[in-house]
Amino acid sequence: MTHPDTAAALAAVDAHLDEFVEELQQLCRIRSRRQEPEEMVRTAEFIAASVRRWGGQADVIEWEHSYPYVLAEAPGATDRSLLHFTHYDVEVEPAGDDADWISPPYAAEIHDARLYARGVADDKGALMSRIHAVAAWRLAGLTPPVTSRFIFEGKKWLHSPGLGSFVTAHADRLTSDGTLWENSWVDGQDRLLLKLAEKGVLYLRLTARTLPRDLTSQNTALLPAATARLAAALTRLQEPDGTVTVPGFADGVRPLTDAERDLLAEVDFDGAFLRGRAGVDGFTGGLDDRQAAEAIRTVPTLTVTGFAGGDMRDDVTLGIPATASAKLEIRLVPGQDPDQVLTAIRKHLAATGFGDLDVEVMATSRPNVTDHRDPFVALVADAARRVYGTEPVIEPYTQWIGNQGVLAGRPIVGVGVSRADSGVDGPNENIRLDDYRAGIKHVVEVMAAMAATANQQRGPETGQAGAERDGVPA
Repeated sequence: MTHPDTAAALAAVDAHLDEFVEELQQLCRIRSRRQEPEEMVRTAEFIAASVRRWGGQADVIEWEHSYPYVLAEAPGATDRSLLHFTHYDVEVEPAGDDADWISPPYAAEIHDARLYARGVADDKGALMSRIHAVAAWRLAGLTPPVTSRFIFEGKKWLHSPGLGSFVTAHADRLTSDGTLWENSWVDGQDRLLLKLAEKGVLYLRLTARTLPRDLTSQNTALLPAATARLAAALTRLQEPDGTVTVPGFADGVRPLTDAERDLLAEVDFDGAFLRGRAGVDGFTGGLDDRQAAEAIRTVPTLTVTGFAGGDMRDDVTLGIPATASAKLEIRLVPGQDPDQVLTAIRKHLAATGFGDLDVEVMATSRPNVTDHRDPFVALVADAARRVYGTEPVIEPYTQWIGNQGVLAGRPIVGVGVSRADSGVDGPNENIRLDDYRAGIKHVVEVMAAMAATANQQRGPETGQAGAERDGVPA
């Protein structure tokens, strides 16, 4: 079929932008914090009502280990379908002090053509831009050219323990010819960043138990302290500079191709900003900025995120700690398998004399990557050229962790409506109204381009599963 005429839908975005922004403000005024269950439910209901308002159907579905999912669909004129995956919870990372905001974080006020609100950049702006793209076609008096399917997630825990079972149970409502992932941004050169991957995570708690209870430290020469034993075990897992020393830890890691390395070279990386923020003069291993930009995305890591044991009251205390625990966050890159990494860690602890430690899996997700050569990536990039008037930047690997792995096997591209300076999860989080306009128009263009390719076959198989099947990196 011919490329649908987008002129009327794009004009509708301009004509109704104030209405769209007002609806986004309404959503941002709901405190969708995981610590406030009633507000999370209210958020899900608001999103479902918005989809229905613009001609779609939506269900609010309670699910295990989760706040309600919103599963929605807006029918289109062809048999092509576009899936949108976004989340409505906010404060994903430490959020800073509310007193530092120029206006209250849930007031959703506009200052200097920017909308300031907690969660507007991650992820409510991206979320509503997808709904408003459907609305633009409807307001232009047209049926959207493709069917839009939506999964809106509200997590009780950061790692989404209910997502896998939800996707499996509703697989028939989540089929698609391409998926737009939750979020990305426009860089300092007005180029839209297309994210093609996410790291996986293996989050563990190690616990050492050496005594039935804490005993007086006069017996230290005779009895083992759990803190000492756990500290010794941790030194077996990595070097002081963070290098992981577990045999088999990096098995399966996909090496970068020359093409992927060239793509990463185009991604902005402000090393000076990061060094200044961290208060350091250089990066581990003496990496320059280009090497650092690659390493942060492609090197699997192990971080001891917390250590607890003994009596830490502000007092002089005498005791041998009976138990001690540490939390470990392991970021997995495409090609790694969380079960294999877990097995390698257990085996290494046992081999080094620490097989008695309790290893608890707190969270897990699989890494995923979309082949940068997939036709859907080219389609999304071409739509970005039409809207932004600049060459988009394709990021084949990312430092983010997430849950793309549950949708592996289909092309997934992350796009958004924020900027690198939007202050995600921090004070004064914001998006520019012009970027919101452009984000809606970009989705409109993606929908039209997908309809135009309704009879074309998919290109190279994407996703981690396809790459591993061939035994070579994409």
